[in-house]
Amino acid sequence: MSNHQPSISVTTDAPEESSACHKPQEHTLAEMVIDLDAIAHNTRTLKAMVSAAELMAVVKADAYNHGMRQVVETILSAGATQLGVATIDEAMRIRAAGFDAPVTAWMWFPGEELFGVFDHNITLGLPSLAHTEACLRAAEDWESSGGCVPSVTLMFDSGLSRSGVGPREWEETARLIAAAEREGKIRVTGLMTHLASADSDDAREVTDLQNRRFARAIELCRSLGMEVPINHIANTPATVSRPDLHHQMVRPGVGIYGVDPMETQGSVGLRTAMTLRARVLTTRVVPAGEGVSYGHLWRAQKDTRTAVVALGYADGLPRSMSGKFEVTIDGVAYPQIGRVCMDQIVISLDDSADPRAAEHTVQPGDWAVIFGEGGTSLDEFSAKAETIPYEILTMPRCRVARRFLPVRDAVKDGLTDSTDLPVDLATPGQTNAPTAESMRAIGRHIGEQVGAGTVISLTGPLGAGKTTLTQGLAEGLGVKGRVQSPTFTIVRSHKPGAPGQPGLLHMDAYRLLGEEVADTIEPGKHVDPHIVLDALESLDLDADVDAAVLVAEWGRGVVESLSDKVLDVEILRATGEDHPDDETRVIRWRWV
Repeated sequence: MSNHQPSISVTTDAPEESSACHKPQEHTLAEMVIDLDAIAHNTRTLKAMVSAAELMAVVKADAYNHGMRQVVETILSAGATQLGVATIDEAMRIRAAGFDAPVTAWMWFPGEELFGVFDHNITLGLPSLAHTEACLRAAEDWESSGGCVPSVTLMFDSGLSRSGVGPREWEETARLIAAAEREGKIRVTGLMTHLASADSDDAREVTDLQNRRFARAIELCRSLGMEVPINHIANTPATVSRPDLHHQMVRPGVGIYGVDPMETQGSVGLRTAMTLRARVLTTRVVPAGEGVSYGHLWRAQKDTRTAVVALGYADGLPRSMSGKFEVTIDGVAYPQIGRVCMDQIVISLDDSADPRAAEHTVQPGDWAVIFGEGGTSLDEFSAKAETIPYEILTMPRCRVARRFLPVRDAVKDGLTDSTDLPVDLATPGQTNAPTAESMRAIGRHIGEQVGAGTVISLTGPLGAGKTTLTQGLAEGLGVKGRVQSPTFTIVRSHKPGAPGQPGLLHMDAYRLLGEEVADTIEPGKHVDPHIVLDALESLDLDADVDAAVLVAEWGRGVVESLSDKVLDVEILRATGEDHPDDETRVIRWRWV
């Protein structure tokens, strides 16, 4: 940095360190659990798709509410080379936290003081002719004070019609910038533009048109003598599905945090990094006829056990979601009832669609998962809120603490490359999974060894990791769509990733047959296969059991008669002195 004193002062501590916002307290009642290992995995996965292109990770809005400082440290270690933010203040916070990676800020207004931006080596996005003129005036003053040459990125509006220099101003702006660069007043890093509909196959023509316009804009700049070495148009969906749009750099945002906007094209293995959960405060029995919460939108039809959970609209939970979602406690889903209040919600413990709720005890202090690991998926919760995952991720407010799960050591905590895992299905065996990632890796290896017509009976206690293993299995099979718990839908169907490959049917066998049938299955006995097939047929599945791999959670005694290729997989919690934290799982397999 130069010796020039900038007009914008920057504190030496990042705001996250000096503010109580989102910081765990002694009596934390609600928290976002941020899996930094998932963020590292997503960064590596996206970087592997782009070959020699650089990856700019978008960390605006406090890294989509995941915690900017921790996320930036993680993604830079995982392969990101540049950072993108919306505002100048966000870029300043990155510098204040000690990160010197290239960072671009693109949302500001003409007239803002820019000396601090130049002094801290922040690349400024220029979204209009007026912004360009303001930047060049500031750059001239900066040059006269002996400062270093500022860096800028030209923002071109290729069709979003929101920000970026429009067609009418483009040539004038480009000529102005070219002249300034020749005079040494600024350095142009390249061009950027925002896609309007890259996540929609139906709008492919729109994306193609934007890319052609972008290419012409780059061509004009180069004809004016500008090198524009690093140009970027690809957001997460374009990074995943359009290698022709990668240019010299891609700019994924929500994919870094595990949202796969192109999941209909086939899962790419991104992992949701955020889990939102809150404590159960109290339980009680509401007498028949009594109403619950403000306005009595819900009234007990019978004496009903309820629980109060410490999360409300002051924490970012939309009041409009009253009565529209479930929370999950130890793997069992319970409906939210009545109106969402400022600080709390009420759930019914007697109206769960999961028959296991009858034997499940909920106590004060239990964690209730709103969405994420061990509960409703982010996609499902977003659909119930009638919005997109982007909004849900940025929903939790200051009172909700953040707790970070660290990036794990693949050698120390469990192998992540399925080809190295000791899973040989040819003979019965067992292995340990100390982490969720190693559980997925075991699933991937199983998926690589099974084919169409295979039935997998998957057994284990609540919260053991059955769905996590199935997520890895789906990656091994290469099927389409994100794997989520089948508890809410009974059966989920995933189409093959390519012709000739098997699909995946993922079901909750307990819910498929219902409590009356499931509870009557005797050890060593099997349900009549016609009963199971009739139940599957009644769901009107768009899938052929013989052309898919069928994974049945709680399937022991239910699915063995459906195929002559049945793999029994059991997940157990490890016990003993070697596993005092009870996180390690033991996976056993055998053909039956």
